[in-house]
Amino acid sequence: MPELPEVETTVRYLRKHIKGLSIKGLWTDWPKITRHPASIKEFERRIKNKKIVDVRRRAKFIVLDISGKESIFIHQKISGHLMFGRWKLVGGKWVSQQKGPLKDDPKNRHIRLVLFLSNNKQLALADLRRFGKIMLINDSDIDQVPAVAKLGPEPLDISFLQFKQLFSKKHGVIKSVLMDPMFIAGIGNIYSDEILWLASLHPLSRVEKLSESQIKTVWQATKKILTKAIELKGSSVDDYRTPEGERGQFQNATRAYHHTGSKCSKRDGGIINRMRVGGRSAHFCSHHQKLIS
Repeated sequence: MPELPEVETTVRYLRKHIKGLSIKGLWTDWPKITRHPASIKEFERRIKNKKIVDVRRRAKFIVLDISGKESIFIHQKISGHLMFGRWKLVGGKWVSQQKGPLKDDPKNRHIRLVLFLSNNKQLALADLRRFGKIMLINDSDIDQVPAVAKLGPEPLDISFLQFKQLFSKKHGVIKSVLMDPMFIAGIGNIYSDEILWLASLHPLSRVEKLSESQIKTVWQATKKILTKAIELKGSSVDDYRTPEGERGQFQNATRAYHHTGSKCSKRDGGIINRMRVGGRSAHFCSHHQKLIS
């Protein structure tokens, strides 16, 4: 599933390219994608000719602020990613009219939703597994959407004092805690591994046993890793692609994730090991990542 850096990459690109445009229509081959009690025609009627005022993110969710009292709320889910370009419907399949990855990469061909825009381009959702969803939400209700209401703070926005206060109320192993969206939003498997590698903490370290300096190191590592991942346009380990149809590059900069059996790049004599933590894989250095228990 796209994590914070992938979604932030998408939002920044779309804000630059579709803000100020109007929505002229909608196509989908899967009406249930709206998760909406209204028909797809009603959904289209309510967004047609609405101007896209802004594009923003909350955790792993994308919000298109449109003119009026409603916003479009998009969750790309496991295999979904938004793309911006020009497509033509040929034999029931959308074919990119642009050369490059939008046309050539098979991951970009499973288009389930198209929003037609006023500049004669389209915003499309590719989603192989059909898990993605798009909803209309009253502006006043966005923070009460069940998927959002209980989320923790944004890791790139939180101060160290706020971060430390979060830890003062928490128990458990650090890998699972970082991945808990109710604790802090948007950190998944890849980035929790990289944060802990940089912070020199074993994934089974107990958060209630961490010193203030260790908590500060985690806070600093979180910001550094997520910022770097956004600079590299996220990670394309599987389905994720940027709105231009390209692969993100952070998977080529990881130091722990998917490096099982390799020598640690710190050259400290450690080997990257893999274990299961809370049902998820965890990759860590056998030498410099210390277990605090």
